[in-house]
Amino acid sequence: MKAAVLGANSALGRRIVLHAEQCGIAVTSIVSTPADLVGNGPIIIKEPEELESTELERFHVLIDALSFPQIASFKLGQTPLEVLHDKLEQTSCYYVGIGDCSILFADSSRQVLIADSPLVHGLSGTSDPQRCKELLQKLQQWAQFNWTLLCPPLVLDEHSYGKGRFELSSDVLPVGLDGSSRIALSDFIEALIELLKVRGSKCRCISCRGLY
Repeated sequence: MKAAVLGANSALGRRIVLHAEQCGIAVTSIVSTPADLVGNGPIIIKEPEELESTELERFHVLIDALSFPQIASFKLGQTPLEVLHDKLEQTSCYYVGIGDCSILFADSSRQVLIADSPLVHGLSGTSDPQRCKELLQKLQQWAQFNWTLLCPPLVLDEHSYGKGRFELSSDVLPVGLDGSSRIALSDFIEALIELLKVRGSKCRCISCRGLY
């Protein structure tokens, strides 16, 4: 598998690059600046809007570690997802984005997103639930665009050690029998690699949680 990681020198992107390479995936890093790079694969130094369809066509999958995780840093309408979707539609490259808990449904009735529920107050302060919701709605309107978003549960724990036990689930917030909804970052990255292998359902959000 040939994968490109957009935002490969972000904290999340670096973890994705290293683990993907460990799993035998050929990874190309796409970055705006050559600082803080990891991995052994090729590098493309360009802003997202500078990428061409011919470049994207080389990859089986584009992993976007920027659009939702760092949405507050982009101007309205200028996330990498928004500036690239037309070009990706011209290729066979499959889009896999790191989503946000706020765009999962609060329960199995699928009536209310976390972004519009009281649970939104338990999310990280770096999240922008309403902008994430608006970006998801835009994504859902692109009929010819093949995508999957992997969304973390309520707590994405960057400090604890993962145990390599997790489950991929639906577009509903995953909650254990004990009421917990969390995953270690290392297990979240493993869940992403598993998703790349199985591909899962297209044009939908996928949730995951740690099994501890």
